[in-house]
Amino acid sequence: MKLERSICCRELKKLDVLDSSEHKIGKINDMTFTFDGDLRLSQFILGGSAWEEFMESVGVKSDKDPVFDASLIEKMDEEVYLNTAKNSLKTTLDDCAITDEEFRLSDLEKKDILDKDGFKLGKAVDVDFEVDGSASVIVGGGFVEELLEKFGMKRDVDVIVPGDTIESIGDVVKLTVSKKELELNMDEAVKKPEQKEAKRHKTVTQDVAKVRLFSQRPF
Repeated sequence: MKLERSICCRELKKLDVLDSSEHKIGKINDMTFTFDGDLRLSQFILGGSAWEEFMESVGVKSDKDPVFDASLIEKMDEEVYLNTAKNSLKTTLDDCAITDEEFRLSDLEKKDILDKDGFKLGKAVDVDFEVDGSASVIVGGGFVEELLEKFGMKRDVDVIVPGDTIESIGDVVKLTVSKKELELNMDEAVKKPEQKEAKRHKTVTQDVAKVRLFSQRPF
């Protein structure tokens, strides 16, 4: 999935989704991911009033949420345009629409994030996509929030940990880096000129600043 700019899931959920006839068919309600050493976006799950109205119009129960993968996206800007008709989409009730290897964003957001020694760093609060489509986890709460307070950047800051620092995803998200490595890397990141400018810019705007950690693999 190629993007014009980095974007996170909470931003994607605000966009209307249009089919190939440019009919509004809903909004992104959830997403699925896989992890095989890299965190990868798999599919989008639609929801919202536009989809429910369509399902009612064809006499189908509205608890069947449509599912589509990124290959069906024609373009994405202020809206998400699909290259297929709405009635050709799979739904969550179809066999194998979502595989056993996939997990939902809504489930990922409930998981604790631990460092390599088992120390709780916070929770997975969102997923961020870079322009090349690579996925990173946004960490919030706990130790990470304490670090933000320490560095004077508590509010409206996304702390982004790249997918290649993830060791495993199960009941928890386990990282390959330590608490100390994360703290040192965040200290370096917030001192970068572009981060200082982002912090200054936030004094006059409500933008969310992004602190990207481990821009190079830490091992």
